[in-house]
Amino acid sequence: MKNKLLWKIHNWIGLYSGVVIVFLSITGAAALFRPEIDRVLNPELTKVVPQEKKASLTKVVEAILSEHPDKYLFEIELPKPYLDTWNIRLMPKEKKELFPMIWEVFVNPYTGEILGERNYFESFSYFLRNIHVRLYEAAYGRQIVGLAGLALLISTITGFLIYGQFMKKRSFGEVRKKNLRIQQADLHKYIGIAALFFNLMISITGAWLGLQVYLMDAFDMNIPSQYVRENKPLSKEQDTAFALDFDKAYSISKSAFPEMTPWIIRPTTNGEGLIHIYGDISGQTYERRSNKLVLDKFSYATQQKYNISDQGFGAKLYYVQEAFHFGDFAGLPLKVLYCILAFSSGFLSLSGFIIYLERIKKKREKKENQTPLKPLLVKWTVGMLAFIVIIAVLSTNFGIGVPSLLVTISIYGFLLFMILKGLYKLVRKKNMSSQAQKTPV
Repeated sequence: MKNKLLWKIHNWIGLYSGVVIVFLSITGAAALFRPEIDRVLNPELTKVVPQEKKASLTKVVEAILSEHPDKYLFEIELPKPYLDTWNIRLMPKEKKELFPMIWEVFVNPYTGEILGERNYFESFSYFLRNIHVRLYEAAYGRQIVGLAGLALLISTITGFLIYGQFMKKRSFGEVRKKNLRIQQADLHKYIGIAALFFNLMISITGAWLGLQVYLMDAFDMNIPSQYVRENKPLSKEQDTAFALDFDKAYSISKSAFPEMTPWIIRPTTNGEGLIHIYGDISGQTYERRSNKLVLDKFSYATQQKYNISDQGFGAKLYYVQEAFHFGDFAGLPLKVLYCILAFSSGFLSLSGFIIYLERIKKKREKKENQTPLKPLLVKWTVGMLAFIVIIAVLSTNFGIGVPSLLVTISIYGFLLFMILKGLYKLVRKKNMSSQAQKTPV
């Protein structure tokens, strides 16, 4: 009885969340290499020849802001393994809902030469991130991904409980080829066991990242490294326009926090009068930029020094989630391993779908207009890839606004259509049943 209930849960979750899990496994495998792909696609923006002396970051920022009077400084991304240049990010003073913008200006740090500019939301790198993290759906995409993570977690646990006994009776890797259903069932079990720990980790971290806002509200949690100055010395306008010496801020960060390699310099614009400098420490396995130094804009005095290694268990747990989910802490070899394992999640959903269709094959064949298995899989695969390509083209040409709107309308339009279709079938079935009872024998 227990196994029967587990099997029903496993089967139901696999059928109703399988397509999303397959989609996330494909997009997640690609999203692992976002920085590397961006570097390959845009070498003119990300690669320069190192020189002995560097230009003044302060003068570069001032020059860029003077050329963009309709924008203000959001943050500065400093060089790192996949970025040789300074990436000066600006935000528009007047935001447009349908055409949002983070304007990126790439600068040679040795010469101060502007190498190119772009709207981050129109980059292929951003498309890869948003298609995986939010399904490119603006309203509840991130939450849908979080729920898919929960579905994968339940599916992984129930699958192990159901098929764990199976592994004791058979040699690992032995695949029976009696028919397609049995072959896929064996592969489903073996790959599920082989990738068990990866799928548990990816589902837990994916659920957390997707539902993070709700979970943090429910448990009254704050971001562990959050630093808030309650008495704001400036107005928002004064804080945004405050002239800063970024070379001095960078130099102070190197002396005040020598273990940290600065990645991001982000001045406040809400009146706090602060400079947040985020970075990494070699050897840590935490989320990128989880370490932080906060300086005062007036005196450049240290307000906070946050080293994640010195924090408690809760803070460390918070900052390992994204690192473990994207394999960000051990270089390219780990990302390649993650990529291979990511496809296991998709394969488990796909093979489970095949097993189900093969099990009800005779019942399906009795119904009219039923699509055979192979054309059905081809249709869904082509449809999924076409969706990704169309959104990629729209995203890199129009940014996030237009494609997000189209995806939102299409997703909820499809769900509404399926609900109405189901209700129609239910009502029709009831009417036919009533008619059959009224008809005399």
